[in-house]
Amino acid sequence: MIKKNRIRQSIIMPALGVMMAGASVLAAGGSATAAESGTQAHPSSCHAEKKHFGSVAMCKKDHGGHYRALIVCKDSSNGKLLDFHGGWRNTGWSFAYCQGSYLTPVSEGYETKVS
Repeated sequence: MIKKNRIRQSIIMPALGVMMAGASVLAAGGSATAAESGTQAHPSSCHAEKKHFGSVAMCKKDHGGHYRALIVCKDSSNGKLLDFHGGWRNTGWSFAYCQGSYLTPVSEGYETKVS
């Protein structure tokens, strides 16, 4: 945190003034809403469920972002674990399948991203 003393104020305040003046020139073109400027966020109200084949995931609100199902599967012969993921979605269900010799679903989840 910046302490209030004369030396720092004499350096920072003029620099801050120059930065604010530059920002006001850039912002003078007009205002835009979040929808117009393309502001996006991570999806919310998400949940994942483990199924016999892997997992499914869905988010109720995408906020312009994407989500996908994740599943950790176990190899029936050696017990090793491996992660698999479904396709990125912004609506509907994403499915993640256990594959190859990794046929036992162990743990389900989901991943979100701003896109």
